[in-house]
Amino acid sequence: MASRLPESTCFGAFTPSDLAPLLGRGDDVKVDSPADLALNSQRRAATCNIYVDGKSGVLAWAKWQPVGQEFHWPLDDLNAESIPAVENGKVWDTGAAAGISCQGSEEPFQLELWLSGSISGKKSTDTRVLLTGLMQKYADYAKRQNQCRA
Repeated sequence: MASRLPESTCFGAFTPSDLAPLLGRGDDVKVDSPADLALNSQRRAATCNIYVDGKSGVLAWAKWQPVGQEFHWPLDDLNAESIPAVENGKVWDTGAAAGISCQGSEEPFQLELWLSGSISGKKSTDTRVLLTGLMQKYADYAKRQNQCRA
């Protein structure tokens, strides 16, 4: 399955082996994603969806927003846990999210990142461990792509 993905995918943030556990088995793989994750006040969002046999296997999206807007995450029912290595990072059985503050070259801004997928037939703790690692990689990549300074 992973061999059917481009060398880098979802804005260039992940390799096929990063995402392989979330894609399961299937014959037809389709990646719907822009080439990069460079966001700003004109290009406020980007979405990557990887479909396996017509079903979403991995969904990653990012949103640019001005400083001061709150992140609205209805995660109470999902038993979400914190991701200590990621600013405002949360992980649950089928996804992860982060809210990152950035100082850009012109103005401060925030990035809201979401990632979802699950490993069929695995314990939720295995999926949470995988999603935690992927969110750490995704957050680091998003900061680089958007030239975030602390």
